[in-house]
Amino acid sequence: MDQPVSTVRQEAEVGRRHTPEFGARTLLLEIELFLLFFVATGLTVTCLIPMWLGAVGNTVFLYALYTVVHEAVHSNISSRSKNLRWVDPLAGIIACAPLWLNYHQHKRQHMEHHAHTNEETDPDIYARGSFLGWIFIRLPLALLNYFNPVQQYRDCQRFNCTKREYVYTFLTFAIHALILIGLVAMGYGSEVLFLWFVPWWLGQTVMLTFFTWTPHHDHTETGRYRNTRVALFPFANFLLQGQNYHLIHHMMPAIPYYRYKPVFDELRPVLEAKGVRIEGILPDPRNEHHALSGESPR
Repeated sequence: MDQPVSTVRQEAEVGRRHTPEFGARTLLLEIELFLLFFVATGLTVTCLIPMWLGAVGNTVFLYALYTVVHEAVHSNISSRSKNLRWVDPLAGIIACAPLWLNYHQHKRQHMEHHAHTNEETDPDIYARGSFLGWIFIRLPLALLNYFNPVQQYRDCQRFNCTKREYVYTFLTFAIHALILIGLVAMGYGSEVLFLWFVPWWLGQTVMLTFFTWTPHHDHTETGRYRNTRVALFPFANFLLQGQNYHLIHHMMPAIPYYRYKPVFDELRPVLEAKGVRIEGILPDPRNEHHALSGESPR
């Protein structure tokens, strides 16, 4: 019986050609997003635009900002420029602040996700299950735990944070809380609600749905070519900031988000031969592991 031909070397060569010396485009995205935030917030509090319009701008800001965090976590900003590794945590910490994320803890958590994708120890395995259960139960609970210091402590334990990272996590949490409490005490409660909390909740709901639930559903397969998928639909690459090619990210995490598409286009014949899931905006149940194997769905 013929052994399957490995194409990992070919894939790695394509990946190397699409890995830049420095990910300046991600830094540009961060600057553009913060400009959007400051302009939308400033125009709203000075009553030059209505609150709802400022909220729309900040929802876009808070949805798109995680891409900067994600690139920083993978050191994709400094990329090949190892002498600029300090840029990644700096850009990541700044981007984490409006998202109520703790950079060092989150980096450990995300690396665990890559090491154990769709396994029972995957930090994102909480997303496993139906879409309605995700939207109305599992995701809201996950978002609420952002504000739970006990859960933050447990996560530090779970992901083996160092003592310094414990300090960073709780110092960051305290600063976030003090800023929030201070703004409310100063009489900006409605602005906090409509220019940050509601946009944050909406932005994170969309982001986590398309970063976590959609690309990995039904969260059961663990192989290189099947633990996530590709979603092709109009404007997908723009709207999802490349995460419709989530498979490419898991195969080669050092490739920046803005080069997933050319890598996929070049490797598509290879990937199709490997049986990758190339679908539309939503996962196709017919392509799930239990459907292909004849097993009953979970």
